Amino acid sequence: MRSNGFSMLESLFAISLLSLLVLSLLPMMMQIKQNLHWQNQKTIAHQLLSEESSFHLNNNFSSTYDTTIKNQEYRISYNQEVKQLCAVYAKENICYDIK
Repeated sequence: MRSNGFSMLESLFAISLLSLLVLSLLPMMMQIKQNLHWQNQKTIAHQLLSEESSFHLNNNFSSTYDTTIKNQEYRISYNQEVKQLCAVYAKENICYDIK
């Protein structure tokens, strides 16, 4: 007797191997997603700092403002005394000196 299909045992073995492969890759995919989210937040903070620095090159006063972008709050502040521009978001802090 000749059979051209897979047996039930071969099918179960193939499905179990595929399941193990997917389950082993799942943590890596979650880490990649988290890193992309963090990198996106950092990029937005740098863009906000860039926009604010061009504003403060011509103005001589301290300022602070809050903004929310993609459900993330950012606090942008400029300290005239030390000429420092900072962004605070998600427990991160980025500061630049403006000369």
